[in-house]
Amino acid sequence: MLLTRLEIENFRGIRSLDLALGGTTVLIGENNSGKTTILHALRACLQYLRSSGKMPVFDEFDFHLDGVSADPTTAKPISITLTFEESKLGEWSEEIERQLGGDANIVMLMPDDRSRVQLRLTSEFSTVTQEIDTSFDFLDSTGKPLPGKSRGRLSALQQLRPLFYLSALRDAGKEFSRTSQFWSPFVKNSQITPTKKAEIEIQLQAINAEIIEAHGTFKDIREHLSKVQDLVALGQHDVVSVDAIPARIFDMLNRTQVSIASATGARLPIGKHGEGTQSLTVLMLFDAFLRSELGRKQGVKDSQPIVALEEPEAHLHPSAVRALWKTIRNIKGQKLIATHSGDLLSEIEVDSIRRLYRKRNEVCVGTLPPDLLRKKERQKFDFLVRRTRGELLFARCWLLGEGETEAILFSGAAEVLGLDLEQAGVRCVEYRQGDIDFFLEAANSLGIAWHCLTDADTQGLSDVKKARGRVPGIPKREWRHISFLAGATSIEPYLAANGFLAVYERLASHQMKKNNLTVPKEDPAYPEQISNCIPEKINAAYAVVEAMRVGGPASVPPALKCAVMKAIVLARRP
Repeated sequence: MLLTRLEIENFRGIRSLDLALGGTTVLIGENNSGKTTILHALRACLQYLRSSGKMPVFDEFDFHLDGVSADPTTAKPISITLTFEESKLGEWSEEIERQLGGDANIVMLMPDDRSRVQLRLTSEFSTVTQEIDTSFDFLDSTGKPLPGKSRGRLSALQQLRPLFYLSALRDAGKEFSRTSQFWSPFVKNSQITPTKKAEIEIQLQAINAEIIEAHGTFKDIREHLSKVQDLVALGQHDVVSVDAIPARIFDMLNRTQVSIASATGARLPIGKHGEGTQSLTVLMLFDAFLRSELGRKQGVKDSQPIVALEEPEAHLHPSAVRALWKTIRNIKGQKLIATHSGDLLSEIEVDSIRRLYRKRNEVCVGTLPPDLLRKKERQKFDFLVRRTRGELLFARCWLLGEGETEAILFSGAAEVLGLDLEQAGVRCVEYRQGDIDFFLEAANSLGIAWHCLTDADTQGLSDVKKARGRVPGIPKREWRHISFLAGATSIEPYLAANGFLAVYERLASHQMKKNNLTVPKEDPAYPEQISNCIPEKINAAYAVVEAMRVGGPASVPPALKCAVMKAIVLARRP
């Protein structure tokens, strides 16, 4: 019984969003792109919402406020719709049909006879009561509310698909306290028999007495404190006791703490370890709680949890983040994960990724459909982007060049021009190891803007043709997305002809000049020939960057300047 779709309207920063979900869905995007809002929308429906309507679900700041003068009392109603569907005909068990069917049936049939359940939560400010009115409905096959008697099925749905949520703010000291939602069940649900309990408590009293006797100074304190009975009527015997250790099993369990060995071997309470160790330990506690809770408390046949994790990578070393995915993958149930980690993405199937981004102040969802890239293209994309450079998926704009030389030059030119590519959200992508076509396909599908710089050789002309076919939007403003090294077969001859001839002459190999240099310096072919005498093109790229630093912004060649500036404009475009 998979949650396949989440639709949100007018909730916090989201005006309208339609999000498709799978068995595992990973949300990525910039801060304030809507990731946490999506997780909280699920909590509103599956944790906070009650059939009785007695528990508040929203406050005034949960309404979508679309301007400085916006007011919660006049804001549009919040609407959140959850859709549960069979992935194939007959997938849902008889138990699910029994729990959700009957006279108050909320199971609807789709045109292909697959079963579906839809829950819609709505909330608006009442001008009559001056309060926030929240209600919910199950929907029929046409999307209209079912009769009121079906509302009693909410508890059944929440039991069949309970939501477990772990936020990004994980305080081990708090989460391992006796009041924690994750730790307290292990503390409170003692399985010690009464006989064993009495036996242990006798031993505790004996140990306590031995400690107090050995310590000595506590005896005088106990005698002085016992004089309180001269002023206040108290118990008959042993008015005052000094407990070095808890005397009761209940007290001892409440004081139970987790200690982990430090690098020196000393065992320290979990709260005294680093943030990364604490974060990881809380995640493991969450997993243990989840397994215990499903096995002990839920008790509903065919119950499968929905697990929402916010930034599971928090405070962890990159190697630990990659290894963490094995633990997350094995957590039982449907998973919805919000992350900022490219290292975590390296372990996740690209089909699971949903990239949230804003366009004209609307939250949009980018994804790679399974059939978008051919098998070999997807393998290349996985290797060149997801597996090795997952951070590229977080970029606002890709600045594409053939290879490492272009990437070095892009960064250097931006620095000389006083522009910050990182701050603007621009990432340099070397596409020659793959094919520019699938890079641009992926960028368009994920909602990542792009600009490419191509050569004028045969391959470069082919790349330009492919890029023109991938320019997004209507009309096709290709000048925003394509820069072209007119008259140059590669970046090196272009640079040699545009102010950096001396750099190439200085770095040219004497032997290679003897073999390749056939024209005088005045000949138009000379820049290309001298650039072919460079033994290490990467070193030459760094030398050109250094020369640009000396020459200042005016020395940056036009094509490089144009490509960098257009990429930054695209990245900043809302």
